[in-house]
Amino acid sequence: MAGDGAYERDRNYLTTRITADGRDGYPVEPGRYRLVIARACPWANRAAIVRRLMGLEDVLSMGVAGPVHDERSWTFHLDPGGRDPVLGIERLREAYERREPGHPRGITVPALVDVPTGEVVTNDFERITLDLGGQWRAHQRDGAPDLYPERWRDEIDEVAAAV
Repeated sequence: MAGDGAYERDRNYLTTRITADGRDGYPVEPGRYRLVIARACPWANRAAIVRRLMGLEDVLSMGVAGPVHDERSWTFHLDPGGRDPVLGIERLREAYERREPGHPRGITVPALVDVPTGEVVTNDFERITLDLGGQWRAHQRDGAPDLYPERWRDEIDEVAAAV
């Protein structure tokens, strides 16, 4: 929270990307990654909406953390046994810690997690949605919209920065 009571999102993201060419070590692969969201988070809902618009449900699984979290992390308390059924974790912090022991920043959603290693790949919500619209193109449904058309990118970026 800012001093005036306004919320300030931790924008110190893990910026590794999942790309078609795998240049950061994480290639787009159906079934390899899990998108973790919380319905209470507008940034995470944006990623869930883009996943659905692009028709990526069959290639990118999604875990939903409970609506509340404490100082430690988002939890999967609504799942059977209080664990994400794919990642096997109780708190999202566990995936951040696997990536970076002692993770010093916020535990934010959305997060894309590499299922085989259990590590968070990225929590950069803006980049996640852009990449789901572009890098995952080979797996999108027929007729998926172009959410970031070249001719409007400057205007889209300007509006996004203001929002």
